[in-house]
Amino acid sequence: MGYAAEIPRRNWFAYFELLSERASSHPLRLEVEDGGGASWRMEQALPLVGIDVESREQGTLEVTVGTLRREFTHHINDPEHVHLLMDDEGNIQCIRIEDRDGVRSLLYFEGEEPVPAWFHADAPGADEAASWT
Repeated sequence: MGYAAEIPRRNWFAYFELLSERASSHPLRLEVEDGGGASWRMEQALPLVGIDVESREQGTLEVTVGTLRREFTHHINDPEHVHLLMDDEGNIQCIRIEDRDGVRSLLYFEGEEPVPAWFHADAPGADEAASWT
């Protein structure tokens, strides 16, 4: 069943720093939905290099994937919400980052090893058996 939780803005920097450190090199697939029906999908999962918060204010989130030979950075300008969708064991199924214009960036960790969310169901903002559309 799983659960969903919103990570408060004040925790973004620390959370993504920890996630980037612990999930570095884990395969990540990225999808972007603009809310108007258009979408973009990265066909191949690439190793996570890092997720960076460029400013503690509105700023930018940057998701970088790739190898030493080739990196790709996805910029999310003016992010407003970061949600985790987790399974019952607390592993990440998806991270959804929504910007001010309603564009959603969806991050899916793939590979044989699950990526723990390091976020608890009893944390503020967690909703049991929640999902999103």
